[in-house]
Amino acid sequence: MTRPDRPLRLVPAAGPVDLAGPPRAALLGAVDLAVGLLTAHLPRWSAVPPRWRGVPSGPDTDPETVRRAGAEARELPDPAALAAQAEALREAATLVRRQHVETADDLGPLWDTWAGPSADAVQKRVSALARSAHGLVGELGDTADVFEVAAARVAAAVRDLAAGAAAVRPADPVGGLPPAQVDALLAAVRVDAGVETPLRAYAADLEERLHRFLGAASRSRAAGREAGARVRERLAAGGGDPLRSSGPGASGPPSV
Repeated sequence: MTRPDRPLRLVPAAGPVDLAGPPRAALLGAVDLAVGLLTAHLPRWSAVPPRWRGVPSGPDTDPETVRRAGAEARELPDPAALAAQAEALREAATLVRRQHVETADDLGPLWDTWAGPSADAVQKRVSALARSAHGLVGELGDTADVFEVAAARVAAAVRDLAAGAAAVRPADPVGGLPPAQVDALLAAVRVDAGVETPLRAYAADLEERLHRFLGAASRSRAAGREAGARVRERLAAGGGDPLRSSGPGASGPPSV
């Protein structure tokens, strides 16, 4: 009589995930400050004569576009939660493998002394469990890989968005001009030719801040949605969250 198969596949080691970046609360706070400054100044920018601006007015210079970018930042998944889910999947895989190996070791001596139809039936059952455990370990490990890749991509997106928000420099007057002074220059457009130079500088500064913020927001949104789609695709292919039915004390995956 042969002994039942054991799940020999080792649980793959965790991949390197760079989670460096601001905490979620700090990120969203920086985004809010950036949105506040840009939306406060875009109406003033619109009042600058078009020939003094570096870009034409359009959807990307609409305050609503900026507000929407700020709202979408809150939809970016939390990379730390994704990485924690990957770790939980690997822990579950390790537990499944260890429990099966220990069971097979405990039953080993039995196959040397027990024979007959009942022994064959039990052996077939244990062998089937071994194959199931082997497959489950692989499923958990592969899903953990997907979560880790998603965590790394979202963490990079968080850093990009944080840099875009920081580029707005909410503490610095746009164009070096306090808002009241900008309003005074705009009021004198028709009577004072000297306002052209400072208003051109003001418009260029605001446009640069706006461009960097919206660019980072767009990239981070795309990265977050792609990472979330990959995770959902993997979970759907595997029949859902493997931790719901395999890991003791398991919890569902983070929202993606």
